[in-house]
Amino acid sequence: MSVPSKRSLLAMDLEQMTVAELKEILRSLNLPLVGNKAELIEKIEYMARTMPESVFQYDDIKGLDPLINWSKMTGRLFSPEAAAYGFTRFPAGVLLTGVPGCGKSMVAKAIANEWGMGFRRVHPDELVGSCVGDNESFMRDLVNDLAADAQMGGFIDEAEKILGQTRAGSHYRAAEAARDSAESILLQFMEDDNSGVFFIFTANDYDKMSPALLDRFHGRFFIDLPSRSARKDIISSMLEIRQRNASEFDVGALVEISDGFSGRDIRTAIDEAMKVAFFEEARPLVDSDLFESFSQAVPTSEIHKEQIAEMREMVSQGKMRRANSQELESGVLVAKDGGYVGWV
Repeated sequence: MSVPSKRSLLAMDLEQMTVAELKEILRSLNLPLVGNKAELIEKIEYMARTMPESVFQYDDIKGLDPLINWSKMTGRLFSPEAAAYGFTRFPAGVLLTGVPGCGKSMVAKAIANEWGMGFRRVHPDELVGSCVGDNESFMRDLVNDLAADAQMGGFIDEAEKILGQTRAGSHYRAAEAARDSAESILLQFMEDDNSGVFFIFTANDYDKMSPALLDRFHGRFFIDLPSRSARKDIISSMLEIRQRNASEFDVGALVEISDGFSGRDIRTAIDEAMKVAFFEEARPLVDSDLFESFSQAVPTSEIHKEQIAEMREMVSQGKMRRANSQELESGVLVAKDGGYVGWV
């Protein structure tokens, strides 16, 4: 059983569960199993209230069905049944690129959790050193450590800042020697290792990464801004996580106001609204608080307008798979000359 997320814990009808089911949840959370039913429920409810938003499941990911479906199928390949079926090796990794704040890191954590893997987030200072030979040594230590703990997910956020290359026109410049050698170690490992290490890279500017490294990934996905229905799910979910009943708020109006928002923009706007209400004698949160906060926010679609347009063009050229669900409702997708432009 994967570790339940905060959202899934809050949504559970614990009173209707058996003691065995409650103990299974506690076991997944590494909590003591002793106590009667009421005491077990109390432990889970306390965890639900205090648990940070850092554990995710597929159900927490909104509007990214193509990516989630790919993840579900790919995760099955890390099983004895897949080997018996004829698969000769494990997948090496996935690259997630896209709009900042739209859930790349959340997806990485959900994949590792749902697959039942260990998860290691690799920070830049673990791979970049000041002395000759540091980069190569650090990379070799990393891949060896991951292999020793496999099956294991290795998460490198904003990978282009560590493994990126500069370009002159349409040509790549020669990489700095230490970085080039470290990348060679990683490339060889991803090609030859079959211990069950799965790399999850995110990149806001993936085009800076070498073609050789891009070719090692079994999946490459672009995550766009959330659509109208995805924003509805995100807003409702974030309110529920913050112990508010979403049905008591005008979520539909918030969906319209949040056009062009990333998931992070929505989270920030809700937290800002709650901060105002909390400062005013911890009064109840009301619609006007949310409307005011959402209206004052500057959405990611405006801040990164040119960058988003460039990334969408890469999708239309077939360089990346689209992670977002395509909706059939009228007016959701805009197409020009047969190419994908974006959500409206």
